[in-house]
Amino acid sequence: MSLLDILLVLARHKTLIVRTVLVFTLLGVTYALLAPEEFTSEARVVREAQTEGGDLPGGISSGALSGFGISLGGSASGLTPAAYPDVLQSREVRLAVVRDTFRFPDAERPMTFVDYVNRPPGTLSQVMKYTLWLPWTLKGMLGRAISGTPAPAGTTEAGEPLIPSEEEDAALKAVGNMISASVDEETGLMTISVTAGGPQIAAEITESFLNHFSTRVREIRTEKVRERLEFVEERFEEAEQELETTEDRLAQFLERNQNPTTATLQFRRDRLQRQVSFKEQLYSELQSQLTQTRLDLQRRQPVVTVVEEPVPPRSRSAPNRTLMVILAFILGGILGIGAAFVNAFFRNVQEDNEEKEKVDEIREHVIPSRWQKEQPTT
Repeated sequence: MSLLDILLVLARHKTLIVRTVLVFTLLGVTYALLAPEEFTSEARVVREAQTEGGDLPGGISSGALSGFGISLGGSASGLTPAAYPDVLQSREVRLAVVRDTFRFPDAERPMTFVDYVNRPPGTLSQVMKYTLWLPWTLKGMLGRAISGTPAPAGTTEAGEPLIPSEEEDAALKAVGNMISASVDEETGLMTISVTAGGPQIAAEITESFLNHFSTRVREIRTEKVRERLEFVEERFEEAEQELETTEDRLAQFLERNQNPTTATLQFRRDRLQRQVSFKEQLYSELQSQLTQTRLDLQRRQPVVTVVEEPVPPRSRSAPNRTLMVILAFILGGILGIGAAFVNAFFRNVQEDNEEKEKVDEIREHVIPSRWQKEQPTT
């Protein structure tokens, strides 16, 4: 086929090509105008490096406390910036975010993200659910019927559920599709991006993710130290009470026996004094351990610095209406030209008896015999 043959096919079917391009362009314009707007808010954070020696804020070095029997030791391993995106999108962080209250642009009052996702659908949504989206609706009903009733959510001592409810699970999936994060390996800078249906709500959700992310990182890095601190505090309180009790016993004994002369009284006095001395030494040691653990907890606090605060974006991130119309125009042109060549091919086949015989033979081998129409005999 020469270039002239191609141009001839295009010229003969110019009406079909133009109509196809117009139809797809109109569809592209309609979709671009009806597509919901999306806005992306970003925040950037970085973890500041911590010294190996475990120096304290304010320039106090760990060596300055060695004279008090306090040793901070070396630095402990912790989360690296490469793990931050996983922490950001963890179930704990997302669950805390969906329980926060936001002001959504299409809601009359502030509500939690869980209530917003599970609010009753509108009339149009109901019609679309049982018409255009009917296959997906039936698929969801069948999946719930097979899986059965979900397990009831357990609760912690504070009354918070351990297992998300069905409504919270839907909210977790929805908010998970809105958040994304990336880390610059060279600088350790992490970018948090949230895409939502309005500029203000996008910034609010980003701020919520940022706050709960910082809290979660702090909990992970200080979990063991906090457990040790609770244990030392309990032992310190017990030692303090025991010391007071022992001192009271010694004081009462000395009040009753101001000048003990017998060997028994002197022995009891010496025993009480030894007990007080032992309790004082234990109390002093636990006090030192308590101070050391508190300093260690302070040293292990991860420093996550917000480099760029989330703000409402001024322009939308999607949809790109111009690009949609251009793509629809190009697609319509490709399909129109393809339809023109297909039409020209079948027209040539009908005019050429040899080619027609080949098409009939292919149809006989591909199409079942019961579907083939009987050809009229001449």
